[in-house]
Amino acid sequence: MSRFSLKVIAAIAMVFDHIAVIFMEVDASVYTVFRIIGRLAFVLFAFLLAEGFNHTSNLKKYFLRLLGLAIIIEVVLLGYYLMGQDNYLLSFNIIWTLLLGLFSLYLIKQKNLYLRILVIPIIFIAEILSLSYGAYGVLMILFFGMYDNKYLSLLYLLMLNLIFIEYPLYSLSNLDSVAKFVTIQWYSVFAMIFIFLYNGKAGKYKLKYFFYAFYPLHLLLLYFISFLIQR
Repeated sequence: MSRFSLKVIAAIAMVFDHIAVIFMEVDASVYTVFRIIGRLAFVLFAFLLAEGFNHTSNLKKYFLRLLGLAIIIEVVLLGYYLMGQDNYLLSFNIIWTLLLGLFSLYLIKQKNLYLRILVIPIIFIAEILSLSYGAYGVLMILFFGMYDNKYLSLLYLLMLNLIFIEYPLYSLSNLDSVAKFVTIQWYSVFAMIFIFLYNGKAGKYKLKYFFYAFYPLHLLLLYFISFLIQR
């Protein structure tokens, strides 16, 4: 399975997740199904970002592309909010988390100890700003980028889930409010199936800029449909 295949799977899972969030009631059975499928998306995007970091020939351009994409999406979210809809600013824009993860990878690879230490406040910033996936997301990207071992990556993902998901650690201790995610986030582990099938190759089709455009365009389309429905 190539990087292109992983991107397609991640994109499809992301669309399912966003359809559930924007259009469905949380108590609907189909909502739960769509959200379960959506749990695959971020793990795959985090892995692909780490792969991009390790394979890119120009890290600066990679970072700037993501930054530009993040700004475009934030403008879309701002427009949605100004139309009197829900406020999804920062919290619904996963690109900010990817950017902090990418920057953290850059810092952790430096020889200067003080630069590596800066990763710690970045992790806290992601959580304080309530970015999508927050500290959990940045740490996941770091682990994928630092260790080229799929079994070790699975172990770290299980550890992260144990620390951030309500069940079993917090539920059994009656500390559910401390947990960042509900139990459904455990389905994110199934993304590792596709990562284990990954062959390390880019794939026949690259379509790099298509996937950059797909994220804001699909959000714009879903928000527009939602706006028409509510009129």
